Amino acid sequence: MPIKLWRSEPSTPGNLGDRPYFAVRTHPDVAELADLLLDPAREDLVVVLTSRIGEREPSLDVEDVRAIVGPSASIYFLPTGRLSLDLGERAPDRRGPYNGSMRVWLPGVGAQGHPREHPQVFDPTGEYGPRSLRQLAYGLREAFRMRELAPQVDPVAAHRSLELIRITDEAQTAKHGYEQQLAHAREERDEALRGGREAERRLRIAERDRGSTRTGAQDPEGALMELILQRWLESLSRDERARHPLGAYVLGPDFVRCAEGLSNLVRDRLAYVCAMIACERVESLAALAQSPLPSNGHAPHDRDSSNTSASAWQCSLTRQDAQTPPAVRYLRHPGGTIKFSGLGGYKTPARSGR
Repeated sequence: MPIKLWRSEPSTPGNLGDRPYFAVRTHPDVAELADLLLDPAREDLVVVLTSRIGEREPSLDVEDVRAIVGPSASIYFLPTGRLSLDLGERAPDRRGPYNGSMRVWLPGVGAQGHPREHPQVFDPTGEYGPRSLRQLAYGLREAFRMRELAPQVDPVAAHRSLELIRITDEAQTAKHGYEQQLAHAREERDEALRGGREAERRLRIAERDRGSTRTGAQDPEGALMELILQRWLESLSRDERARHPLGAYVLGPDFVRCAEGLSNLVRDRLAYVCAMIACERVESLAALAQSPLPSNGHAPHDRDSSNTSASAWQCSLTRQDAQTPPAVRYLRHPGGTIKFSGLGGYKTPARSGR
């Protein structure tokens, strides 16, 4: 157990159970500490820590110091200033700790002793980090050898254990930092890839639109069929295209003429709807409405005189809840061929009554 200097210590943070040292606060306390250092009957180490000028805490971690000096050592702290100067005046060699330095006094302090028998740790840089703990460990081991005393713990072995813990903690911290940097880099990479794919898609659409404009002047039907193929390829994955191949279809002359007057954006949407109709994927798309065209909504181009058995259908270009959404009108022949016949308003199918 550490030696308790004062019979009645004030209840301050420096001497509560959550901090493993005693705080020296007055000159009478310094006098008692000096008497303890010079006590010939003392058997335990006395360790005195100081603060850097202007600070109120020990410059070294007290728990690290405790690991090196052993559990029975008495550890005291006094702030740098008049109290630390007072202790230095009372020490036999007038060498007390000051401005962040620390000193360990072995038992048997005398005026004739060698200074290294009571090692002092001083860092001229004022850092007081791992290098200071190493200086304490090796200085304390040398002092024990000079006095031919057996230490309670091997100070050098204790310091090496502290270094291993410190290096492990630093490695874990660095690893966590690198993992965060890697995750951030992956996010940036994925975002860049998405941006690249989007830019490539827009460029492809722009090139396709320019090509469609040039081709459309000479072959508007071929340009629209090429656009339908492109929308099928872009909208479906490889597995989806295997399940929904682009079926046979033809474009009626009225349908081609209607498509020529549309803007690029609307024509692109029209090609997408035609592709979904031709590959029979409309039923799985909630944004599109498909239904038989009511008989009273048939236009002349909705009927095929060459095959009266073809059924007339319609598919909306916009959401079902839009007011009078335009629709693609087409004929479904018994063999499965689709003939896109024209464009018109979406006709709500009549409900069958009983």
